Amino acid sequence: MQDTILRAEDLQAEFDTTDGVVKAVNHVSFGLPRGGTLAITGESGSGKSSVALAIMGLLPYPGRVTGGSIHFGDRDLLTLSGEELRTVRGREVAIVFQDPSTGLNPVLSVGDQVEEIIRAHQTVSRREAKAMSVEVLGQLGLPDPEEIVRRHPFQLSGGMAQRVMIAIATALNPSVLILDEPTSALDVTVQAAILEDMARLQERHGTSIVLISHDLGVVAQMADSVAVMYAGRIAEYADAETLFRSPRHPYTASLLASRPRPDQESRGRLAAIKGTPPSLIDLPDECAFLPRCHKATSECRSESVPELLSAGGDAHVAACYNLMYSEDEGTAARRSA
Repeated sequence: MQDTILRAEDLQAEFDTTDGVVKAVNHVSFGLPRGGTLAITGESGSGKSSVALAIMGLLPYPGRVTGGSIHFGDRDLLTLSGEELRTVRGREVAIVFQDPSTGLNPVLSVGDQVEEIIRAHQTVSRREAKAMSVEVLGQLGLPDPEEIVRRHPFQLSGGMAQRVMIAIATALNPSVLILDEPTSALDVTVQAAILEDMARLQERHGTSIVLISHDLGVVAQMADSVAVMYAGRIAEYADAETLFRSPRHPYTASLLASRPRPDQESRGRLAAIKGTPPSLIDLPDECAFLPRCHKATSECRSESVPELLSAGGDAHVAACYNLMYSEDEGTAARRSA
């Protein structure tokens, strides 16, 4: 069995609001293999980013983790003191946020921001930190890194700024790298280049990656295993090849069917998932996907929220009472993907 470097068990997180308690993460469990890539995907508001922030201990107020555990090696990150967690963050577990315009300090040079993370965790001189900054920026394909370190964020393109964010996160070669929608604001050419950078980084250092993305094309390209989230829960979990080939949860199948096909001429509207996601303040007692599900049965309407059940293999599970898909339906979903 492949070694697991990061493991979440029954993770729960909430946000207090004036309208009620938002249950952003509901009993989520997963494992990240050492050197592998786990993608967490789903619609906006499904809880993907809240999982990432919970791992890092960065849930913004009034958010809080209310249950479960997050094990990094033999340590539960949720039990560490603030100082202990700061030691782990950046050096052993790092995150790249979605928007570099909010992740980079506009008044500091690029070099100062990369050097800051290096000097916070290593006893090196300012000159040594600068040399390390230039090296890591060069490894990420930034042209003339000696010049880049002197620039400020407003002097960078979106792709360059995102590479700087990645450089800050990877300067100390962390064991685990969390990528929260790392290419969503970039054009496809820059997106492809950054994904190639991530693949090279993983190959060079054996980095384990948690990829948060709603882009199923990116997920298919990068992930070894995939967790599909809906309404704060994992709806389906499988290795990437199996999930794209044989989705077993109606929500996963609908996501795959709604993807555009660039290799085929458009013949009308894309297949959409009817309805809207439920409010995380007032989640139903039964399956949250029930009002939008075309496969619902009487059992779905009379039972409580389904647990993750075996969907044909030890590593493939789905939270669905009705896992009996016909071969024709599975073939249709694969073709739509």
